[in-house]
Amino acid sequence: MAYEDPREAILARLLVVAAGVDATFDARRNETTLPDTQKYVVLLDGAEHTVGTIPGRRSDAAPPPQMIEMTPEVQFRLAGKATDVGTDLNLLRINLIAAVMTDAALLALTVKRQSIVYEGSQTATERGRSMEGGIGVAFAFTYLLKPGELSA
Repeated sequence: MAYEDPREAILARLLVVAAGVDATFDARRNETTLPDTQKYVVLLDGAEHTVGTIPGRRSDAAPPPQMIEMTPEVQFRLAGKATDVGTDLNLLRINLIAAVMTDAALLALTVKRQSIVYEGSQTATERGRSMEGGIGVAFAFTYLLKPGELSA
């Protein structure tokens, strides 16, 4: 059986979950330049770093498995009436947090099937033809990387 890259599996599933929060949003990945006055959900892959190796599993044949923490961000972008944008963004945020933190497929890809953490959010608004706003919602996922099983 081929080893699936957990990072890519988490990112692919996260985009599906984020897109499911509101089906009227156009889902994109790693796009930073988007036309105005549309509704988008954008997944930014983010960074990752090691948080340790699995003790007692050393082998000369393969490097030990490592625990990796990745920090992708989901951004919702929309335009609307100034009085509604903040409330709409907050509703998207809380629905996304609930969806991500309880998604069985995402949890199954993490260490001990419980390693998803909500890291926080950041909002931005701007006036144009209407009020435009966005909210970035960050998560941390910890997964097991098995370097000895990777292949191109």
